[in-house]
Amino acid sequence: MAKIVVTGGSGMLGREVIRELLAHGREVLSLDRAAPKNDICPSRIVDLTHPEEVARALSSTDGVIHLGAYQAPGIVSDPETFGNNVTASYNVLDAAAANGVGRVVLASSTAAFGFLYARKPIAPDYLPLDELHPCRPQDPYALSKVVAETTADAFARLSDMAIYSLRFPGVNFEPDFRGFAERFQDPGVKLGRFWSYIDVRDAAAACRLALEKPGRGHETLIVAAPTSTVAEPTDELLRRYFPGVKKARAELRGNWSGVDSARAREVLGFQAQHVWEKYLR
Repeated sequence: MAKIVVTGGSGMLGREVIRELLAHGREVLSLDRAAPKNDICPSRIVDLTHPEEVARALSSTDGVIHLGAYQAPGIVSDPETFGNNVTASYNVLDAAAANGVGRVVLASSTAAFGFLYARKPIAPDYLPLDELHPCRPQDPYALSKVVAETTADAFARLSDMAIYSLRFPGVNFEPDFRGFAERFQDPGVKLGRFWSYIDVRDAAAACRLALEKPGRGHETLIVAAPTSTVAEPTDELLRRYFPGVKKARAELRGNWSGVDSARAREVLGFQAQHVWEKYLR
């Protein structure tokens, strides 16, 4: 696993993933439509919706971490959000299969469940969400993530690749977690996230762990901090905001996260190292 391609390498998560890979002795090529702000590794301007560009960029590559996408609905039109994200994911997987790339990591999202950007409010079947909970997307971003995961299933049937789709919640980019103090004041904001988050440093480590994991086939994993974005006990939040939703794990106490990363701990050995409780009093 010497040579790794990171798509979306000019973005905030992309830069952190590249730093994580470089720190572990990997040779990295960054692909993005935008030039990087800092030349921390070789880079190439590539439009991921152009299959021939992606195919050339993925030649002689051992692994791919695919981050390049619109990161939410509303940045561009709905058709552009869906079309870009789905086409880019397909092109990356297709080029990886054609070039004999052994391992692919896809940045998915807990938005795939359908709650975060729901246009008609819906409640989950239970909390915390795990990988078995049904996805009910309503918006183009969530739908694009579900389609990308299904596309990964298809390529896993056709090749020997190991593919991991990592469902990240909202990513924290503040090293000191300063902005979290505001979230304590109003836990009702963005309820569809269910008070979950992941620090960018932990997200980058999870990408590397998934890339290094041997195997074959495709698996979707939730990767998040074990605790919530607020100090208030989650049992109380559940009674206040989702009184009809059952608690799936009776042993959970305190400010437990509304999404469950147990499977990522089991499969990847992932343990979040950066949680707000370590930085805020």
